[in-house]
Amino acid sequence: MLKFNDKKHDYTSKLDPYFITGLTESEGSFSVGLHKDVRAKFKRNVNLRYKITMLENEIELLKEVESFFRCGYLYEHKDGTIDFVIRDYFSIKYILLPHFLKYPLRGTKYLDFLSFSEAINIIDNKEHLTEEGLLKLYKISKTMNSYREFSSSTDYCPKHTLEENIDFIPINGHYINGFIAGDGCLALNLSDKNFCRMSLQISQHINNKLLLTNIANYFKSPSKVYPHSFKSLQVTLSGVKLWDNVIFKHFSEYPLYGSKKLKLDKLFIIRKLMLDTKYLVQVGRYREWDPNCKMRIVDIWNS
Repeated sequence: MLKFNDKKHDYTSKLDPYFITGLTESEGSFSVGLHKDVRAKFKRNVNLRYKITMLENEIELLKEVESFFRCGYLYEHKDGTIDFVIRDYFSIKYILLPHFLKYPLRGTKYLDFLSFSEAINIIDNKEHLTEEGLLKLYKISKTMNSYREFSSSTDYCPKHTLEENIDFIPINGHYINGFIAGDGCLALNLSDKNFCRMSLQISQHINNKLLLTNIANYFKSPSKVYPHSFKSLQVTLSGVKLWDNVIFKHFSEYPLYGSKKLKLDKLFIIRKLMLDTKYLVQVGRYREWDPNCKMRIVDIWNS
């Protein structure tokens, strides 16, 4: 594993705080670890870690995340993935914790953050220097992330995501884009049937059904959340009117970052061609794409 730090750049990140939270919702994790250390009083050391893992083509985006927090490191793995990691306690307590308290998560990962916060409190009170405190931290670590068990209900959501709650926080457009930068898929149909049909697909774990529903509602989509694979759900946002009236307007107001922005830029270019009726030719009772324009669109998308 290659470790490198690129914090020499001295500029403010262009990422919105809610974008960071949305990206964490899709690709981030909080963890509490206890590791053997014969030098420690009770033979255990406590490690807290915040991590975002993405493919190596997202290195520029993760550099922006690093610039946003002004702490942490990037780790490049041999399998083609890169981690952005914050481990040091000072940064976790005084930078990371305040961020997620002010810009909270909205899905099941919020529960991991609460557990993470509980661990910070235990350490802050020096309880981790006792056997009882270490036991508390061990129990916390075994109920986080993949260890966490849910009931049969798939409708989990934090109280601040419920409109009827006094602490309700509306879903934010920058949060949406951070989420899409991680778990979204921008697609264009190039087959003869439904040629140029654009779609935005977003997938999540089955326990985040209400989160996906809220995202679909944000885009005013009639599409419903449906099963995608074992323990995962998906919503597909498509249709000319939805894209022209809602989705393109959203991305014009809230910028997208990362590799998916390249596909979004192509969709904006293709949309301009689609709006120009000179590229449609009359064939009998119907109008079809001019073959040359059709080839141009395919080239733009595949470039």
